[in-house]
Amino acid sequence: MRSWLAEDEQVIIRSRAHSRILVWPVTVGLLMISACSAALARLQPAVFAQWAPGAAPFREPAIVLLLTAVLLLQVAYPIRRVVRWASTWYILTSRRFVVRSGNLRRHQQDHWLEQVEQVDMRQKLRQRIVGAGELEFYMMNGGLRRISDVPHIAAFKNKTDEAWTQLVRVPLPQTPSLGYYADEDDTTGKELPQFGADH
Repeated sequence: MRSWLAEDEQVIIRSRAHSRILVWPVTVGLLMISACSAALARLQPAVFAQWAPGAAPFREPAIVLLLTAVLLLQVAYPIRRVVRWASTWYILTSRRFVVRSGNLRRHQQDHWLEQVEQVDMRQKLRQRIVGAGELEFYMMNGGLRRISDVPHIAAFKNKTDEAWTQLVRVPLPQTPSLGYYADEDDTTGKELPQFGADH
């Protein structure tokens, strides 16, 4: 059993955020690589001598500077976003919705279902195309907690509703039958209608 789970808590769904959030970082990363490749082609000795004659001593430092800059930019944005996506998990358990992120430094957000008043889902047009969406937890204290880019949002919403219902459901007292009152008052079912006529 996972150490962060309670003794009677079970994992229902475990998933990463929808991969659509990687489209822009990956696109930017590929554009950086394409631009770097084009720049390196211009820094080849023969080509460089044509468009920058007399600047041969600066060619190698320019290559080092270019590669360093592209590497730092890749780490700062595309790679960082991909690592963040890969290390972030959406976990629905029988008692809470958990967002866990980080590898070296673990960060965890707990959304306890017993404190939830209502669960809604929202989808923008781009999210509807891929089946993603946002889960909104309306808390009993009036707060709102939003989980973005949840994959298979409809299934996540249904499972969350089921877990919430199982957790907060309170058995309703059964309505006593007619025979119950008849036995208690030591009267028969046939005598009960006469009570209204006597008053």
